[in-house]
Amino acid sequence: MKNKTLALLNCHNSPALGALTESRPLASTSFLGRYALMDFALSNFTNSGISNTGVLVKDHQRSIQKHMGNMMSWANNTKTGRTALFFNEQGILNPAYNTDLNNIKQNDYVLYESNADLLVFEAPHIIASIDLSPYIEGHSERKDEITIVYKEIDDADKEFVGAHVLEIDDNGYLQTASINQGDKSRAKVSMEIWLINRDTMFKMIKEHQRCDAAWGIADMIVHMAKHGLAKVRCVPYTGYARRFDSLEHYVEYSFELLDLKVSKELFLKDWPIFTRTHDTPPAIYGPDSNIKNSFISNGCLIDGEVKDSIICRGVKVAKGTVVEHSIVLSNVEVQEGAKIKHVVIDKYSKVTKNHTIMGDKDNLIYLIQGITA
Repeated sequence: MKNKTLALLNCHNSPALGALTESRPLASTSFLGRYALMDFALSNFTNSGISNTGVLVKDHQRSIQKHMGNMMSWANNTKTGRTALFFNEQGILNPAYNTDLNNIKQNDYVLYESNADLLVFEAPHIIASIDLSPYIEGHSERKDEITIVYKEIDDADKEFVGAHVLEIDDNGYLQTASINQGDKSRAKVSMEIWLINRDTMFKMIKEHQRCDAAWGIADMIVHMAKHGLAKVRCVPYTGYARRFDSLEHYVEYSFELLDLKVSKELFLKDWPIFTRTHDTPPAIYGPDSNIKNSFISNGCLIDGEVKDSIICRGVKVAKGTVVEHSIVLSNVEVQEGAKIKHVVIDKYSKVTKNHTIMGDKDNLIYLIQGITA
């Protein structure tokens, strides 16, 4: 079945993370120093044996293309595999209609030219290491039309706010769904992983003409379930999952992976996370450097003190500096004597000599890309 599956990374529904995602989509936003958030979904496709993949691009096309390079980092079959980018050019001019479903409609050639009988969608803003194979096989064996993968959580008042909460009958079929407003703790929340038969997608596109043109795939799935136009099976997932929906969560979820026990829940044995290769040298640590509980990426020059922090590629931390509980993106320079704590520093920025920048856990400081502070 997997050789007749087309997997699509769906960038249309990702939340904004404030200034961090003003010049880039969440999908290509740096994570843990060496990855982009989109790498986890693309690696799930590869590790699940899906050769034909695509990316539904909402905006910031340049940033996604830059990260993907020749697109071969995630290919599990370089001869027959294929990765393509899909854009809704009309949606760029009319943002209200720049939805995932309208993107599919604008690029419907893929439905006609592909031999895929099944479309699998995953979102870049929900990271999980998930083998899609059992879900694909179960979908096929049951002859389902649409499958939603969900996770039952006990902290829906804090996590997955803005996600769809699913109401499921005793047979595992979707009855209806609503947006999580954070008003209850226990909920079955959508992972935004959808398995949709190609024939059902055609049916959905046809039905979309009778509905709101600004509706996306998630809206149409709920509509079709409520009106008996398609049976929507809901299947649980029980592993590690995080939904990136704010700068605060971006920082929190990054730092929790400094804990080896938590990290092992995401970085599974025999489940590599692929990313674009950067031909940079290993990090260099000077004689006065002091590193504690931190991720340090290749290409860095570290002569100062780094504690509980994530340092991306090409960062320079000079002698006498202290970087604590901070995330420093690529090609930043922290000069001598500077002290930063609870700060997110965007790319190509500079913290000048002896400058102190102190936030706190509940009041992060964000320095925009290219700033000198």
